[in-house]
Amino acid sequence: MRVEFHPALQQDFKEALEHYEREGGIHLAERFESEFRGCLKALQAAPRQFSFYLKSKSFRRIRLETFPFVLVYREKANVVRILVLKHERRHPRFGMTRQ
Repeated sequence: MRVEFHPALQQDFKEALEHYEREGGIHLAERFESEFRGCLKALQAAPRQFSFYLKSKSFRRIRLETFPFVLVYREKANVVRILVLKHERRHPRFGMTRQ
């Protein structure tokens, strides 16, 4: 399965990574990046195994294991499009207008 990213996802990731580097150092930022990459691999392998997001029938989410972030994505044909990486305390609709 091919994975593609909404253009704004890069900014979401950069902000989270910078936060963890600033607050906990390079090792914490590296752990965050590693978990993020693990989620990408899991999505690529089996995107339908994760739950729907906000009672939607088209958007799904995957949670990072130890960090309070979720990736919200949509599956179409042979493509998984990741729309947003967001902290779980952000408003549930944050980033949901992205296509």
